[in-house]
Amino acid sequence: MSKPAIALYLGETYATIGIFDGSSKALYEKSVFLPQVSLKNLLNQAKVQLNTHFPEFTEEFPVYIVTKYFDRLKQFRLGGSISQVLLKGFENSYTFNDSKSLSLAAAQLIIPLEAGQCEPTQLAIELERIKKINPDLNKVVIALPEDKFTNSQLEIINQYFTSAGLKIFICTQPYNQNELRKTLLNAGSEGTKEEICSDVSEILGQNSSVHFFCHDGFKKEFPNCELFNSANNFFAHYLKVKKLQPCAYFDIESFRYLQSNKSSLWPSPWGPIPVSYYHQSDLSIHPFAEIKLNQLSMLQIENAVTQLEPGPVVSGRAIKPLVLDLFFDELRENPLAQSLFSQIGQDTLKTKVTNLFSVMEKGQKNMALFTSMADLKAAVVRNIGNEIQHCNSERAVGVIGPLASLFGKPAVEFSWPSAIIAVASAKEAK
Repeated sequence: MSKPAIALYLGETYATIGIFDGSSKALYEKSVFLPQVSLKNLLNQAKVQLNTHFPEFTEEFPVYIVTKYFDRLKQFRLGGSISQVLLKGFENSYTFNDSKSLSLAAAQLIIPLEAGQCEPTQLAIELERIKKINPDLNKVVIALPEDKFTNSQLEIINQYFTSAGLKIFICTQPYNQNELRKTLLNAGSEGTKEEICSDVSEILGQNSSVHFFCHDGFKKEFPNCELFNSANNFFAHYLKVKKLQPCAYFDIESFRYLQSNKSSLWPSPWGPIPVSYYHQSDLSIHPFAEIKLNQLSMLQIENAVTQLEPGPVVSGRAIKPLVLDLFFDELRENPLAQSLFSQIGQDTLKTKVTNLFSVMEKGQKNMALFTSMADLKAAVVRNIGNEIQHCNSERAVGVIGPLASLFGKPAVEFSWPSAIIAVASAKEAK
């Protein structure tokens, strides 16, 4: 019996899963729009198919995951359930040079210790104090310099918090602000990673072995901060496998220019973090950008994307038209859109989109500056084409992705599960 493999793309707004046999042949593929269908629901659907194709398989099998889901955390402060154990006088030192960045820790949950202080009774008093502030506190970042604490003192501190039921994250370079920031982010994103792993294990079974794509391949063990660039780093390797540089990528949730320029310091929303990543640039027009009438009653595409839910009008729930809605007719014929948006083939939804656009067109008061939705869609395609060509004027830029056909002739047929298996197979073959 061949061995199954599962490939999962977990994006910000949608997820796609595929089941493959030992020859990397696709046996099943399904996509869901996450604001409407949960990851657990998708995994349960995959479980049924897995049992159908591999009814008696009991050995360990891999679940390869590429994710952009952690981008959801980039607009938030983190660390509400995390304590820091620091040398007194270094409270929140990671913010010294980054006062405008998002927070990674709650100041009221800090436990400051004098040099050499490690008495369990004092630690108990401090833990009780911060537990009153947040009873759900379950993680602790220990950042104590070795020149102020002996190894035995550090061991006493570690053992105390371990016995108290807290998960420990140790910063080995507490004087290094970037390293402290990295450790705090690892702790702050642990819950999100564990929730994904727990869902996979619970539904697909204990024999499933989760491998996330990090900066250089699929791994079981890694610093959580690497997951924030999982999808970007994956593309750098996918382009090498398919020999597709340079390329632009078009998807339901992002339009990007793909690169393979590597850096070792990530400029995160929380400040610089020492982690290897590949640069991927979002194009100037976002598929979830809102279309609206500005103060001059002219049609305008917003520059900033303020929210990802409820999504475009084509998803069936929203009432604010987005750039994606301009391509309603094309999306009705697109396999990914058909899978994500269950109502997209209905005439009632087409009428809703048409009426919304008609109201906006009629809301333009200066007929000399009148723009139809067809004109706006043509301008989007033209501007994106000019932009990606400007990214690399020396060579023609190819297009890939589930929506590539909207902006040119696709370089290759693309689906997330097949792309994931192709990279995983190429890595295993080396």
